[in-house]
Amino acid sequence: MANLNFAGKGFTFFKIHFVNVILSILSLTLLYPWARVREARYLWPETTLGGSPFFFNGTVKKFFKGYLLLLLVIVLTVLLALLISMLLSTPLQKSPGLLVLISDLIAITVALYISPIILHGSLNYRLENTAWRSVTPSYKGKLSELTPLAFQNSILTILTLGIYTAWFEVKLNKYVLEKIQFGSLRFSYNGNAKQLFRIYIKGLLLSIVTCGIYSIWFFKEYYAYTIDHIVVKKDDHEFNLKSDVNSLDVFEMMVGNFLITLFTLGIGASWAYIRYYRFLINHCVIPADFSIDSIENLVEEETETLSAHWLDRLNPMMIL
Repeated sequence: MANLNFAGKGFTFFKIHFVNVILSILSLTLLYPWARVREARYLWPETTLGGSPFFFNGTVKKFFKGYLLLLLVIVLTVLLALLISMLLSTPLQKSPGLLVLISDLIAITVALYISPIILHGSLNYRLENTAWRSVTPSYKGKLSELTPLAFQNSILTILTLGIYTAWFEVKLNKYVLEKIQFGSLRFSYNGNAKQLFRIYIKGLLLSIVTCGIYSIWFFKEYYAYTIDHIVVKKDDHEFNLKSDVNSLDVFEMMVGNFLITLFTLGIGASWAYIRYYRFLINHCVIPADFSIDSIENLVEEETETLSAHWLDRLNPMMIL
């Protein structure tokens, strides 16, 4: 079988996660990179493809640099927002509502610019430091391309009160997957925004009518649609991944995670995370006629010149 499989254990992850949370809080998040690398080194080998485990060889040092860079960007933008608010506080003191609106717009703008930086940094760090057999994945995306894509489509999503979400998601999935390589494998996404929008609107309306009960079927349909429209390409051949999820699987995962977290007062979040992680991986099916032994590690020559754009020179590496 060429299937993906995750065999992580909740208690083992709890022992790692509990220590990580405590140390991250006590260090004012400075030990957060160490904590995330520690978690990745447990989760990756528990994930297998065709019986062969993945490995994570990332270092805390590289992650720490990216994390400090992100913290610096956040601090500078917050200081800038405070400065603008102070400058506007006097002329707008008779219009406090307008001042609050401007402050909110500044906060939203900052968040929209930071989000693609986090996504890019996570993809960069995760894939560059992942290995399976002799195969090393890679992410070829550029921050100078991802940032305007994410920012513009986020604005449209906000202006349409969330209606544009499906179109934004399809564009983002297409960009990210086309930039990922797994040895000789390439990826793409052939989802349709109108179809995804129908899933969203049906899920929203029926979840309201059923007091949230339909969210189980919505999640099933959404997960299946996402997985079923991921295309894997090798040479001239291509195939779609498939989902084998059913409503009972989703019910057990969602309701179980809710009860575990609720009745343990949050302590069971580690078990809930492992259950969710296992659900996402184990229900993604690779066609039986695809041979994983055909995956080769291709080392391509760098023909593309380094981008002069300042965002591409930033090129952070981190996991959030």
